[in-house]
Amino acid sequence: MQHAYVTTLCGGDAYLPGVEVLGRSLVASGTREPRLAMVTSDVSTEARARLRAQGWELVDVDSIENPLAETVQLYPRFAKTFTKLRAFGLANTSKIVLLDADTVVLRNIDDLFERPGFAAAPDFFLPDRFNSGVMVVEPSPELFARICEALSSVGSYDGGDQGFLNEFFPDWYARPVSYRLPAGYNMHHFVFQFLMGHASLKDRVLSEVRVLHFTLQKPWMGLTLSGGAEV
Repeated sequence: MQHAYVTTLCGGDAYLPGVEVLGRSLVASGTREPRLAMVTSDVSTEARARLRAQGWELVDVDSIENPLAETVQLYPRFAKTFTKLRAFGLANTSKIVLLDADTVVLRNIDDLFERPGFAAAPDFFLPDRFNSGVMVVEPSPELFARICEALSSVGSYDGGDQGFLNEFFPDWYARPVSYRLPAGYNMHHFVFQFLMGHASLKDRVLSEVRVLHFTLQKPWMGLTLSGGAEV
């Protein structure tokens, strides 16, 4: 398998609705690339059956516990978020687009497979750091081994995988522009809502945003003012 879209479902079935919507959005975008879902042993048989029926190929993986658990201050879900690092060692793939389970694809993003790995979009809060919700990765056993080795010594500014990966790829911001994705490939939902609230910006926003990322509240966990977005 040369290319694939990859996401992660771990720590039970809580993010199953997100993976399902992500899958449907990829299909609606017209992509023909395969979809892989890395799943851990605590994902139910029912959830696995639903994903297979929807066209996901499941890859069983072991959880990676947060090595910095005592520093987790933002969200309890950071306890399992390091599991997605297993995508960096996925066998039989030359390049993947790794998408968090709380992302929705609004327009076709197959062009990301033309980007070099490692590529990512800037984070809203810290533009010189990247957001790990959408990443172009060239997996290899050697890269994954280096990541595993670094888990015991590299820190994380946010207590999760994003802070760790920014420490692991410290030169991301200084790399050539092809390694830095436009913000529209990983648009925070609250920024999207703000921009969509301005009539003069709405058409441009809709034409530029490719991936919507629900970085705070998750719509299926309770719709709030910042938990949903009207497209």
